[in-house]
Amino acid sequence: MKRAHQLAIDAQQPARILIILPRQLGDILLGSSLSFALRQSFPSAHISWLSHPMGRQLLTGHPALNEVRYHPVWKGKPWRNIVRSPLGHALDFLKHVRAEINFLRQIRAEKFDLIVDSICTPRTAILARWSGASQRFGLKTRWNRDWAYTWLCETKNWSSLYAAKARLALLKPLLGAEKCENPPAHWLDSWIPSNCETKNRIDLWFDQEQLQGKTFVLLSPTHRRLLRRWPAQAYVTLALRLAKEFNWHIVWLWGPGELDLVNSAHELLQKEMSQQSIPKSFSIIPPLFTLPEVAELSGRAHLWIGNSNGLSHVAVAGGAKTVQIHGPTTPAPWTHPDKNKHIALQRSEGCLRCESNVCRKKTHECLQQLTVDEVFAGVLQLKTASKH
Repeated sequence: MKRAHQLAIDAQQPARILIILPRQLGDILLGSSLSFALRQSFPSAHISWLSHPMGRQLLTGHPALNEVRYHPVWKGKPWRNIVRSPLGHALDFLKHVRAEINFLRQIRAEKFDLIVDSICTPRTAILARWSGASQRFGLKTRWNRDWAYTWLCETKNWSSLYAAKARLALLKPLLGAEKCENPPAHWLDSWIPSNCETKNRIDLWFDQEQLQGKTFVLLSPTHRRLLRRWPAQAYVTLALRLAKEFNWHIVWLWGPGELDLVNSAHELLQKEMSQQSIPKSFSIIPPLFTLPEVAELSGRAHLWIGNSNGLSHVAVAGGAKTVQIHGPTTPAPWTHPDKNKHIALQRSEGCLRCESNVCRKKTHECLQQLTVDEVFAGVLQLKTASKH
């Protein structure tokens, strides 16, 4: 394996670059640092990004990219449907395999000089090696993937670094350690598209809800993993306190498949508001906004408060001040380092930061025992901070 300084000589001016970072939403947003760094260092290079289709709303029109490629997705079917039509399922699978092969051929034909793989799954390792790129930068993970790369990045200290900054270590052979460890501040700011249509839709919704001139906060109680959700009842209690003490309106954020969870919290909050003579109109559920629209809305909010989920990073990209709630996750990689605008809340003792998707103690105490008072104290910390 080549030394880093030799790689720097070999790959001084890559003409065609592919960034591989297909998902999740937060990872894609925080991966903007790679594209900004590469664009500034190689302004004439053709820079592509390989993504899952879920990243379309975040990557379309990205100023540091020339193009985005979306890999084929296998849409699995319920077992009962497979049993009913095994031949149809087999044909669908063969179509997907054919699409995958064609996609690999397309990547090979692009003749990339440099691959920057920021996820290094078995699938992306195969793609990186198959690409034919002379330089392939990846993460040091396991022997069955490491073989695919010409240079491997150590990730031992990544848990203590903001993910957008940590990923820059992948570019050390090109940019040098100093620039990767002390990058320009704007490299760490996620980019999200915005246009007049986006702003006009939010303006129209503001008029419909009569929110112009009123202070509101965004609550984001969802997460695709149950273990990483602060209890819905806790959000309701916090929301009631914010409305009662500060006269703030509450806007609940949600994504596809999450409306039922948010709607139940909204209805419970309205019930408790009625008992305390607070107008029900103080609790609002918006329509299903696009991610750029969520970013626009977040930038107008007094605060964003929620679990450490994809929308937290959309809010940061939109310019919001954020209070991010953590349980089993380590906050540092997912919380923007500007502590005047972004704070992470987590219990200081007990079971926490296991990084697991399953609670081995079966108590979920890391979030169940995080109190409303503790989160409210975090809100107070940012309440008077100047709005960006």
